[in-house]
Amino acid sequence: MEHKPIPLKVTKKTIKKTTTTTPVGKKEYTKFRAQVRSRHPSHDAIRGTLGMYPKRVIVRFGSSTPTLGNPIEINSIKACQTSANKLAMKKAFLEHNVKTAEWFVLNGKEFVSNDNKVSLLQLPYPMVAKSHFGSRGNGNYLIESAEDMEVFLKDMKDKTGSNYIFEKYYNYDKEYRLHVTKDGVFYTNRKMLKKDTPEDQRWYKNDNNCVWILEENPLFDKPTCWNKIVEESVKALKAVGLDFGAVDVRVQKNTTGKTKIKNREVVDFIIIEINSAPSFGEGTLKKYQQELPKLIKSKFND
Repeated sequence: MEHKPIPLKVTKKTIKKTTTTTPVGKKEYTKFRAQVRSRHPSHDAIRGTLGMYPKRVIVRFGSSTPTLGNPIEINSIKACQTSANKLAMKKAFLEHNVKTAEWFVLNGKEFVSNDNKVSLLQLPYPMVAKSHFGSRGNGNYLIESAEDMEVFLKDMKDKTGSNYIFEKYYNYDKEYRLHVTKDGVFYTNRKMLKKDTPEDQRWYKNDNNCVWILEENPLFDKPTCWNKIVEESVKALKAVGLDFGAVDVRVQKNTTGKTKIKNREVVDFIIIEINSAPSFGEGTLKKYQQELPKLIKSKFND
């Protein structure tokens, strides 16, 4: 007598046991190349050079593009956004007591600094008006007097001043950029103005009007307060939440006097800002290629 096959009753339990978790022909990845998220063309050279890892890794140079899944992130979206916004960055500096320039926001007709209110006439001139989202000196204006401030406020497109912070200008002679992680500085340069820089552009330093001096060059002229500068730069990094960043610092000369030169007892400095997407030269690229894999591995160990 022929036996008819008994129909299989399909249940959720049956499906779980009989289906495969890896589709036929689909490659299962066990190593992932670290991905670089950046819009800056100088960062193209670092793509594909940071090694392979057992989990997805995203390295953010200023990028705030959301990422699916749960990758290891070097520089979070929040930290990139905080460092990119001058007001948010200054608030973070204030909260963590970072040594930075005195700054104000405009509230009606008064300027407010850490709950202290002053009038336009009482501001510590010269001042620099900085657009919240300006970068590389764009959106910055030097204001040398109360009369200049009145003209600036009158000409502003945003009459409330809500797009700017107003920062005391420190006419310190030297400026440095320190590339830092929580462990300290891993690369640094001094910014020096080009000799042919016009007088009205000598109050700021950027890629267009500067040459970059390496630490081993005698012109680097390391400040006597260098250890304090490094310490404060790391504090700035932690304040905004970055894993790596480029800190711009303005510093007094080690000496004082024009005819009778003598060493300063105390060399002052201020943290100007921290940047999560510094431009790369050849030396900067090499240092980041060395430092970022170490930073990624430390994230895996945390």
